[in-house]
Amino acid sequence: TAFLHSVMVQEKRGMLKKWNLALILGAFVLSIFGTFITRSGVIASVHSFTQSNVGYYFLVFLVLITVGSAMLYSTRLPLLEADAKLESMVSREASFLFNNLLFIGLAFSVLWGTLFPILSEAIRGTKITVGPPFFNQVNIPLGLALLLLTGIGPLIAWRRASTSNLQRQFAVPATTGVFVLLILLVAGMRDVGALLTFSIGGFVLATVIQEFARGARARHRQYNEALPVALVNLLSRNRRRYGGYIVHVAMVLLFGAFAGMAFKTETQATLRPGETTTHKGPEGHVYAFTHLGISQYNALNRQVTAALVDVSRDGKPLGRMRTEKRQHVDALGRPTFEPSTEVGIMSGLRVDLYIVLAGLVNGTEQAVFRFTINPLVWWVWFGGFVLVLGGLIVLWPGGTPLAVKGPRQAGYGVKLEPERVGQSHD
Repeated sequence: TAFLHSVMVQEKRGMLKKWNLALILGAFVLSIFGTFITRSGVIASVHSFTQSNVGYYFLVFLVLITVGSAMLYSTRLPLLEADAKLESMVSREASFLFNNLLFIGLAFSVLWGTLFPILSEAIRGTKITVGPPFFNQVNIPLGLALLLLTGIGPLIAWRRASTSNLQRQFAVPATTGVFVLLILLVAGMRDVGALLTFSIGGFVLATVIQEFARGARARHRQYNEALPVALVNLLSRNRRRYGGYIVHVAMVLLFGAFAGMAFKTETQATLRPGETTTHKGPEGHVYAFTHLGISQYNALNRQVTAALVDVSRDGKPLGRMRTEKRQHVDALGRPTFEPSTEVGIMSGLRVDLYIVLAGLVNGTEQAVFRFTINPLVWWVWFGGFVLVLGGLIVLWPGGTPLAVKGPRQAGYGVKLEPERVGQSHD
């Protein structure tokens, strides 16, 4: 959604047209390529269909769309000359260029990390696994830079930004980001990635709030509308711009939720019925898990071993969680797959609790459990909802297009028509 909004804005400005078409075609081809290497069994995946020839159909389709995309791009190049030129590296046009470069860097790192084990096995006969450390080391800095750009872009003028403009636009957002950083340091947070994520997130949120506030105040002064009404009209009359800002808010929520992974705790304990183990969560609360007992029974096409665990936080009951081991069987009761695990989950705004039944000790009710306390997972789902909402607003037809008097673009000393107040940047 963020990429699509970026492309739409650049098309509106008549710039980077060759970039846009190449990125759109590349995104489509890579999505089909990812489907091919997964579904064809080229890489080990639960989604692969290694017993069928579906991979060959994907391969043929991949070749066709790659050749077709290349031909389409080459034939359209004469029509893709930019209407606007990049006049300064300190401009909103330049921020979109950096945005595109970061998207390409992220795509390449994922592509290389996925293909490297396949290529190493084909060339050297040895399969080298590329795990989370590689992706974290490469993608986290790129992702943080991308998040920072979502806050910087709206603050910079088109064509060329002046020093006075930068000082005026960045004062509140930059102060907010520094303030968030100081609060987190005083609170005891020391993880560098999380500190950067939350402070940059504060900067981006302050940028979005500032943009909405300025637009709403402009409509309030121009039409004497109540601020809530002015805010709604502002969003409805310029959906691309302010819908894009909602997408920026979603990105902050998602990045903040991802940063919660830095504080995830995992422990393991072996408990008899009635025994309790305690673990301190990342937010400082103490969680107690009490093993209540084991039950075994037959269900449809499976044999189930279930464990019931009582959960409390700081001595206050939270409820009971159930985790299972399932052995699927055929009509004769014979095992058909490897045993699967049904994870016990308790979700909340601050943390999610996961309990996994790892196994039983010598067939008794003494069980081995793995406990995971994972902060901010709920915000991943909420951020996804906000992302979809912002994307729908951007794509929804209607709204009033930007219009200015005179040959130059709005925002450079040109008088706006009255009904366009608050829409001068996009």
